[in-house]
Formats: sequence, structure tokens, C-alpha cells
Amino acid sequence: MSLVWIYVPPGTEYKREQELDPNQVLMIINNGCESIKSLLDYIVNNVLHQTRYVRASARAYKGGDDALVHFVINVDGGNREVMVIVSRNPADTLFNYYTSSSTENIIECDFG
Repeated sequence: MSLVWIYVPPGTEYKREQELDPNQVLMIINNGCESIKSLLDYIVNNVLHQTRYVRASARAYKGGDDALVHFVINVDGGNREVMVIVSRNPADTLFNYYTSSSTENIIECDFG
């Protein structure tokens, strides 16, 4: 069973996110940028503990049962990166995201 993980580079730990359901996150990714914005709002409020963001971009990867959304968020303190990973093994999904050459598995979004 896949779980939802949060990874905030340059950290070395993946934190399990129990408030997000893996199926819900997969559905958000499948529904495109408008749905991904709701995930962005969740990350800004609950992970970065900010009330707003200036600009943000998201790059979503979906491969099989695994998925990853890589956010770059401009908040008052500068740019922050956050990755939301749906996977049994987040390190493998992160590797697949960076090494995937297929653009059909990628969605790019800009917010702001």
C-alpha cells in the first residue's frame, strides 16, 4: 500500500503525511493544475506554516502506482521546495522522477 510522504530539500528525511490520503493525492494529480492548487494551499498552510505565497510552480510526475509533486514556492522568506510523494518507497519514486525521460508522465503548473 502506498503512503503519502513529504520531503523538504535539502533535508535527508521523508516525513509521513497522515492527513493526506494516497488515493486523494493521485486523484488531484490526475485532475491537473486546478486540483494541484488545492494541494499547494495545503502545503503552504500546513507544511511551510505560511498564510500566503507570492508565486509557485509545480511539476507532477505519475508513474504506475507512484506519484510525486515537486513544488517551488516563493513565500515571504524566499523560495522553498517541497515534494509530495505517493509511494511505498519514496526514495525510488524520487529517483524515477529525476531519471524519467518521458514527458507524457509530467504535468507542469504555474500559480501566482
